Amino acid sequence: MENLKLVVIGDGAVGKSCLLIAYTTNAFPSEYVPTVFDNYAVNVMVDGKPFNIGLWDTAGQEDYDRLRPLSYPQTDVFLICYSVDNIDSLTNVKEKWIMELQHFCHDVPVMLVGCKTDLRRRDDASATGRRCVTFAEGLRVAKDINAMYVETSSLLQEGLKDCFDQAIRLATCNRPVKKTKKGASFGFSAFGRSKKREPTLIPPVMPPAGKAPWMEMESSRFADDWYKTMQDPKFSDVTFVVEGCRKLQAHRIVLCAASSFFGKVLASGMSPQTSQQDALNQIDSFDREDLNSGKIEGISSVHDGEDGLLVELSADIKAKSFVRVLEFIYTGVPRLPEDADEEVVKELRRVANIFKMPYLATICDNIEREEEFLNPSIGTYLNDETGVKMKQMFLNKRTYADVVFSLDGQKVYAHKVILSTRSDVMAAMFSGNFMESKKDQISEIPITSSSLENFLALLEYLYTDHAPLEESNDLVGILTLADENCQSRLVNLCELYISKEVDRACRDRIEKAEIDVIGLLNMANMYNAKQLTTFCLHFISTNYDAFSRRQEFRNLEPKDREHVDEHRWPPLAYLKAVEEFEKELEKRGQNTDTCVVM
Repeated sequence: MENLKLVVIGDGAVGKSCLLIAYTTNAFPSEYVPTVFDNYAVNVMVDGKPFNIGLWDTAGQEDYDRLRPLSYPQTDVFLICYSVDNIDSLTNVKEKWIMELQHFCHDVPVMLVGCKTDLRRRDDASATGRRCVTFAEGLRVAKDINAMYVETSSLLQEGLKDCFDQAIRLATCNRPVKKTKKGASFGFSAFGRSKKREPTLIPPVMPPAGKAPWMEMESSRFADDWYKTMQDPKFSDVTFVVEGCRKLQAHRIVLCAASSFFGKVLASGMSPQTSQQDALNQIDSFDREDLNSGKIEGISSVHDGEDGLLVELSADIKAKSFVRVLEFIYTGVPRLPEDADEEVVKELRRVANIFKMPYLATICDNIEREEEFLNPSIGTYLNDETGVKMKQMFLNKRTYADVVFSLDGQKVYAHKVILSTRSDVMAAMFSGNFMESKKDQISEIPITSSSLENFLALLEYLYTDHAPLEESNDLVGILTLADENCQSRLVNLCELYISKEVDRACRDRIEKAEIDVIGLLNMANMYNAKQLTTFCLHFISTNYDAFSRRQEFRNLEPKDREHVDEHRWPPLAYLKAVEEFEKELEKRGQNTDTCVVM
């Protein structure tokens, strides 16, 4: 096993220690501790040969200028590091660090390492006022100091292995022929090496293309939306009378979808011939006489009123407890205060058992066992279940429908309470002086800007918090409809599915792919799909040559063309460096140096 010594130098806080730690441990350090001097060792295989690498970390501060050179004897390769977000650290490469190496050990090969390349992709990069160094600028400095150039991101684990593999190759290619000399000194006089191989040409290193940007998904607002509606119950059609006089408003649709018990109560007064009963025939209804005679625990009476159904609860059901029950029905979890009294929890469990709500009883048990952390997952599950039942029972069904949309010659039935709860645009439509807000009348609204399939997909999302994107043949149409209705989470979901579709469509050959990525980019700009915009720009930039040969490349907006040209991969500077390298090889004749790696 061959031993090599690698020393890392550069300004303070440019990422030297993180580079070594991330390479040796595959983990990014959580805290910054300024290095004085530190050593690491690692065994690696490069080109089928084993190496034991001694990694020497140094301090970049001026306070250690006299001590730092003590780490230099017997070094096989130096790594001069700078940070891409600190142009001064690159300036110091020429003004300080290469001068120091030329003074103490002029014949040792050098590699220039650009660190923290992930900072180039920050959304707030311009806000910091610090311009990031480009690949071309770093490569230019490397050429000036006759060094190999690589770029890395310790945070993202990008380029680390390639960096150290190239450093090992560089060290072994330029190692001197050792001379045994009696009484040889291990001081700085040992730096001079009388015999060396002919200097090996340093090939340019292709920088990593970088990973595709991560798609962030907005958190679901399903529970929060319904909680707001519970507090401000517009379009309510059920009134609960509690403690004989207190009235609480609710909605048939939510009660039927979220509670089998109250679904039976609401279905009790329907005639078997009604279309509503046909839609709700899956619910076993209570007999109205049984409800009014006290045979059903928890219910005192049920009557049809002017504004909907009037349900009077038994005297033993307290208003405070029933409010928690409604919170559970609407959001999946009761919103109990953290310091809720034990008796309050016990009473809520009792009411949960009366209304046949086992999950609410489980939530109460978790609170008593101090395992409240389990309850949010129960709420998430119940919200999904409620959404599924809303779709099955009410989506595009006449049952309780109070609004009709007409498009493509067909009618789509919907419910104002759901639409206004889940969409601010719809809420505005059904409020104030809008034509569609007339009371006690089924509103009919023409839709001309969407296909039937896409509009039904939007409605399904509003009803269930999920959209049938996998089955859709028009994800772009759904995205535009989502943007028009201010459904930012649905926009995020469409962005994710579209990005996956781009990957699939371009898997074999980008130049001949049927999908128009540049058209997608222009659409994303138009409809505020920022994450899709970022994805398309990255995809076009990292496949620059293929896209530049496509006819629609000329359709790039000027600002997008500027971005793509600046971030193209491989960078133009790298391609020029390769061309110069190949010309130099031709000058030297046939290349037989097996250490040269492209």
